[in-house]
Order: sequence, then C-alpha cells, then structure tokens
Amino acid sequence: MRRSWIGRLRTAAGANRLIPKQTYIRIFLGIGLLFALVSVPFAFLLSSQFSRYAIHQIDQVSEAEMAHSRDNAQFLLSKMISYGLNMYANKSIRAWVMADAESQEAQVDALAAGTQYMATESFLENVYMINMRTEHVIDLRYGISSFGQFRDQGMLEQARHPQPSYQRFIPHELGGRTKLALVIPTVPSGQPSFGYLVLILNDDLLKQYLLKNNGKAGVQSFILNDEGQAMLGSADESLEPLYGGFAARAAAEQGSFTYRYDSETWSVQYAKIEPQGWTFYQMAKLSGIRADFQSFRTKMLAFLAGLIVLLLAILFWNSRRTYRPFSQLASQLETRFGSALREKPGKGAGASVPEEYRVIRYGIEMLEDRMDRLDSSMREHRNVIKAEYLRQWILQGKLIAPVETYLREEMPALFEADGLCVGVVRISGYSAFKEQYSFASRKLVKYAMGNIAEEVVRREGFAEAVDLGGDHLVLLIAGGELDGDRLPRLLEEAGEQIRQWTQVRVALSVSGRKSIADDLRAVYQHIHELTMLQFVSGESKVFLERDFEAYMRKVEPLPDDGLLDELIAKVRMGRTEELAAGLDRIFEPMQSMLYTQSKFQLSHMLYTLFKAFNKLPSVESVEGIDGLLESFDTLAGVRSWLEAELLAIVEELSNRRGSSRRDEVVTEIVDYVRGHLHDPMLTVEEIAEHVSLSSRHARQLFKDVWDMTLSDYILQERVEKVKELLGTTEWTVTDIGERAGFQTKSHFFTVFKKATGMTPSQYREAL
Repeated sequence: MRRSWIGRLRTAAGANRLIPKQTYIRIFLGIGLLFALVSVPFAFLLSSQFSRYAIHQIDQVSEAEMAHSRDNAQFLLSKMISYGLNMYANKSIRAWVMADAESQEAQVDALAAGTQYMATESFLENVYMINMRTEHVIDLRYGISSFGQFRDQGMLEQARHPQPSYQRFIPHELGGRTKLALVIPTVPSGQPSFGYLVLILNDDLLKQYLLKNNGKAGVQSFILNDEGQAMLGSADESLEPLYGGFAARAAAEQGSFTYRYDSETWSVQYAKIEPQGWTFYQMAKLSGIRADFQSFRTKMLAFLAGLIVLLLAILFWNSRRTYRPFSQLASQLETRFGSALREKPGKGAGASVPEEYRVIRYGIEMLEDRMDRLDSSMREHRNVIKAEYLRQWILQGKLIAPVETYLREEMPALFEADGLCVGVVRISGYSAFKEQYSFASRKLVKYAMGNIAEEVVRREGFAEAVDLGGDHLVLLIAGGELDGDRLPRLLEEAGEQIRQWTQVRVALSVSGRKSIADDLRAVYQHIHELTMLQFVSGESKVFLERDFEAYMRKVEPLPDDGLLDELIAKVRMGRTEELAAGLDRIFEPMQSMLYTQSKFQLSHMLYTLFKAFNKLPSVESVEGIDGLLESFDTLAGVRSWLEAELLAIVEELSNRRGSSRRDEVVTEIVDYVRGHLHDPMLTVEEIAEHVSLSSRHARQLFKDVWDMTLSDYILQERVEKVKELLGTTEWTVTDIGERAGFQTKSHFFTVFKKATGMTPSQYREAL
C-alpha cells in the first residue's frame, strides 16, 4: 500500500537528524524552498516579458476606449437627430413652419414650444424655425425676424438649395466658428420644402463630452469626415495639416497606426462613426507610455522582492500558529461526520491531497449544505405560517390568542397604529386573465401584484397582501399617517403601477379605519363588493364605503330576486334552451316601468351578473354601464344583447369542462380549498362559484380526478391540518379545531376520531 508523503517525511526525519521534527517547521521549509525555486525565475521572466505584454494590454484598452468613445458619439448624434424629429413633431412648431401666413398666436405658440425643448437639452446652442412661404425665421436666442434681417444668412442659403440627405449633421460657419447643425425639412430630402427646423449644437459642450484632450498626458482627439475635414476638432490648431493624411490611412472600420510628427512617435487609434460616415481619432505619445512602463517595471520588481520576504515571514508565523488548530478541526469533523466523510470518493486532484485537508474540505461542505437547507426551510416555513394566519384572520373574522401573538411578533407595524384598513385589489376581466395564464402563472402574477401594492403603500405606512384565491388580493393596511385621501391616492398609484408592470387592469377599494376586534370577514366581504362598482360606474378610482351607500340608495331590487338567481343557475348548468324564457320573465315587469326605473333595474341586474361570472364578454371595454344602456333604443334590444352575452358565457363554461382544462380546474379547486381551510363557512357551492361551474359539475369533476368526493376531501385536509398543529404547536385543542375550520367542538371530535381512531388529546400524547 502506498504511503502518504507525511509518512515518507517522518521516515526521512528518523534517518537524518538535520531535518526538524516539528511539523510546522518542515512545512515552512518545504514551502519556502518552493517559493524560492518559483519566484526567482518568475521575476526574471516577468521583467523580460512584461514589455510586450504591457504594450498589448495598452492597445486593448485603447481599442476598448476608442469603441466606447465612438459609441458615445453615435449615441449622442442619433439622440440629437431623434430629439430634432420629436421637436418637429410638436403641433405648434409644425403649424408655424408650414403656415402660409404669419399669425401672432402661432408665432407665440411656436416660440414657447421651441424654448421649452431647448431648455431641456443642454447640447443645443440655438434653434431656427424657417418658414419659406412667409420668409420669416424664429431664432430662439434672438426672436422672430424676416429673411432680410436674419443674422445667419449662410443657413438661409443652405435652405434655398435642397440637400440629398438631411439625416446627417453638417459643418456650419457662424461667428467665425464652425459648429455642427442638423436641418430637418417639411418634405422628403431632395425636394423644395415649405419650411425647416435647424438645430445648432453647442460646440464646446460636444468637445468636452466626446473628445479627450490632455496636453500634459500627450493625448489629442478629434472627428473628421471621409475627406479629412474637421467636424469636431482638437484645440491644437497645429494638428490640422495632419487631418488629410489620417483620413487616407483610416480604411477599416476600426484600427490603429503609428505616425511620426513633431519629432515624436504617436500611436493613432481610429473608429468609424455611423451613419454619419465620420471617423473618430485619438492620438497618444508613445514616449510617455514607455517612460511610465519603465518606472512601473522597476517598482514592480522591488515590490515583488519585498513581497517574497514578507510572505516567507508570514508563512513561518502562520504555519506555527495555525497547524495545530487545523488538525484539531479535522479530528472534530471526522468525529461528527465520520461515516459520511469516509463515503466521499476522492477524484481528480482531491484524491492525492493530505487526509486532513480532505476531511476539512468535505466536512465544511456538508456543514454549509445543512445550514443552507435549514435556513431555507425556516424562511419558507415562516412565510407560509404568516400567510396562513392572515388568511385565517380574514376568513374567520377574529383572532385567536396564539395567532395574534405570532402576528404581533412578526408584523408589529400592523398592530401599532390605531386600527387598520382593509383593501381589495380585484383583477378586471378575470375570465380573460384565466384564459391568458395557467394556474401557476396566475399565482405568480398575483404575487407580483401584491408586492407592488405593498411597496407603494409602505412608503407612508404598512401593508401586507394576502391571496385568498380567485380574482382578488386583500390588503391589510396600517399607519397613523394614512388618513383622509392619502390612502386612496397611494392605492391609485399602486393600481397604475400594477397595470404598467403586469399589464393587468385592476379595480381597487378600501375601508375606513377598523378596530382589530371588529369582524374582519364582514369588512372584507363588503370591501370586495365595493370593487364591483367599477363595472357599473365605469370610473377608474379607489372605491370607498360611501360609494356603495350612494349606489344602493339609487338602485331598487328586482321585484323577484329569485328569477335572477334561477337565470344564473341555468347559465352555469348550460341550459341554453331555457335562457330565453328566463329573460322574458325578468324583462316583462320592466315594460310597465318608467325609463329611469327600468334603467336602474337593468344596472342592478348587469351588476349581479358581472359578479357571478367575473365578466360579460363585450362589456369589459365599455366605460360604464350607463353608456352601454344608452346605446340601445328599446328594451327589446337590451334583452337580445344580454341573451347573446349569456350564450357566450355558456359556451366558455362548456369549454372549461373539456378534458384539456379538467386537470387545471381541479388544481385550482385544490388550491382554493387549502387556502380557505380556516373558513368554517367553506362550502362546495362557494368553491363551484369560484371556478364558474355548477355545484353538481364541480363535484363530478373533482371525483373523476381524485376518486373521492369534494366534501370528503375538505374533511380530510382539515384532519391533516389538525394533526400537523397537534404535533408542532402547544395550542389548545379548541384553538386547533377553530384553526382547521371546524364549526363546533362536537363535530371536530367526531370527525377526528372517525379518521384516526383517537381523540385529539390522545393523538397528541401518542406523538
């Protein structure tokens, strides 16, 4: 069997007394010798090779810097072209430029619009608006003048001769200086135009932003066209004779060459600027680069020598100080993970490393893995518990003592203020939303919506989003500063942010401040009802409790509400042949009503249908039900339209019953049940309404997939929740029964004993 290198070293030490017996000294001598053998040749090799390497690196850096400068120039020039086109698109500017007669009002509007644009773009030095029909010019710096009085006659001469292309900047002489100008005509290039918009760029600011000129460092930069004419030049006028030679040598898209000038060798980098057809140049003196390199190489060699000495000293001290704890750590890890570490296979370089190194390496990896799993599990468990406790509070309407204690510790801000507000964020057009996204995707989108709402409200208070399933989220909101209209304004902003980031339209409502002791379930149901007012009113706002009161004062119930309930049931069961008769019975009393009364009845009926099915196919884009009703001339027309809408809903529900959607619908049912176990009022009818199916069909669909009834599944999940809480909490049996959604203690004990053969107390003792 091959011995380790430690064993061989011990054998050699016994044979030769000159070798130290201490392990840390042997390690120091071995590594120190290795340092000497490696570092000395390396220092000489580095100093001889560094010159070529440094020049190569400088070239790469220069190329990257040149590409960056070119991209900056392209971006800035393209931006100014876009800005000019955007400015020309302004109604006031375009109207004046194309006008065939002068108008003081048009002049004022154009001057105001141009001044506003110019004030927001620092690279603009001046803007001309030229009207060739009226022969007037608006100079944003000097005002309005006729062609004869205009101070820049050169630009007028340019305007009188159409150019082949206006998407390029041109050099323009003004006041003894050459500046870049962009001319935008009112007609395509090459044709006479009625007017022009001219942008004069700030030459000094462009040089400051795009060019890199440093005389002390020996760096100069400039921009030339393909003929060697300076578009944006260096401040050093002595370089101008070189421009023609540079343009002749810049053949590629990007490159470099050396140039002898003024008894100095210069490195010239260049890159093409598209689509202008210009070239960006940058010159740097090679003598300065070489001097810097020589100085750096000398310092590097001195630093390397000092570093080697320092490292040897540190190595000696560190090996003596740390080797013994290293061995102790390996021993402790092997004691803790002995069997698991022995199962770790050695492979690659790890197979030949010392045993203690391998033990520590794999031991730390195992500890890290266990800590990551523990931390992840605790974090996920804490979030799940918090969400379930909040759902229980909302659905049961009250807080039991253990839940209140936990929530106060996790979310103290929710209880610090004087009461809380309950908000609801409901997805508009939920049926279309369900068609667009799968069940898992809907959960993710609603999670994102909750995060957005929380982030907006938390700027001035505290908010926690709770997903109860279905088409909405509940917001529990607290904060002493959220009185008056501040909270509705924040929720309006949250709705806009949700629409912007998720492309989902929502309706929002919020309650007034409520006490912690109030029945939160009743408050939640009422606030959820408020969001339906958006369907009736068409208003995009946050609905408050007073809005519902105002609505109910206007709308009277139907003479027989049972007729509308029967109609909804027939739609869910797909009885299309009975829809017409049901509508006739509802519409018949309206024939004898006044117009205002019948309109109120129709609003109430459509509001109820929208609540029942989360949509009416052709209503989702109508701004308010009033506008829809006013589009019909007769009551018969409304009835025919409504019959077509209900038939479309029946067809959609029939598609949902297809086998391709069956598994997703059942998955949604399971998720809804698990999210509402705390609700003692949970019924099969409520679940069926959530998935827009009849109770009979929801029961049959669930039994086909799960091979058990939906009622039995609800009881099974409640029993499993009781088992979990009995084993993981110290709550009383009564509290656990309420937490699992059992209405009475006797029903709880009966169901649990039938399922497990034991009472809850006996089950806890047996754990």
